[in-house]
Amino acid sequence: MFKMLPPTFLAVPVAWLAILLLIGLNSISPNLRAIGLSPANSWVVLVIQSVMALFFLTPAWKLLWKLVPPLNRWFYPDLSGEWNVELESNFSRIEAILGAAVDPKITLDMRLCPPADLPPLQTSQLRAKITQGWVGMDMEVWNPSGGGPIKQSETIVVEPFRGRQGKHGLAYIFEQHNETDTPSDANCFKGAAWIVRDREDPNVLHGRMWNDRMWRRGMNTAANVRLTRVTPWRSFWERANNIGGSSEAE
Repeated sequence: MFKMLPPTFLAVPVAWLAILLLIGLNSISPNLRAIGLSPANSWVVLVIQSVMALFFLTPAWKLLWKLVPPLNRWFYPDLSGEWNVELESNFSRIEAILGAAVDPKITLDMRLCPPADLPPLQTSQLRAKITQGWVGMDMEVWNPSGGGPIKQSETIVVEPFRGRQGKHGLAYIFEQHNETDTPSDANCFKGAAWIVRDREDPNVLHGRMWNDRMWRRGMNTAANVRLTRVTPWRSFWERANNIGGSSEAE
């Protein structure tokens, strides 16, 4: 997040903090000398360093964001936590093209066929965890149910960006791992995504992703992406349902 800070973001607050501390130190200097303490300007430097370290090197800024919610819109939201991820991939339509290529009875032209004749997009339910700080950001995605070929993805680069009227988001490059034994498919490939914060619901991110999966053979896919934040109550409810479901299966 620090990359989005203007040059004066730190200089101005630090300057005012230093001025106020010097004024306060000078005003209480007689009282400090009366009890045997010798005030020095180095105290001001120590206090400023302590405040900066507390705010930027610890999660203390998250508390400020909770106390002043407009900071999520004015500056950038705190996206840390777990998210439910829904993908709508065009892989089903790629499979339809491959099927039509080997079956002379099927005629399929993606450029001209009516939308009603297109196979529905393939949906997948995943889970993500975003870890956000002032000096870095990371995102992990995995498949909690184990259904489908997607296993997990690890982010290589995550870059937050600011949009107009609080419509902020992030762009990231990832490496995805699939569990597949199909010779015509890839187990590992790289991709990118661009997602923005929903204007109406701050707990929703949406956008699009694409990858280089078997791109030389025209099998690279794209998908709509929707992330919904997992609140503590929702997380508790999901864990309770999972516990109940596992006991029924046994």
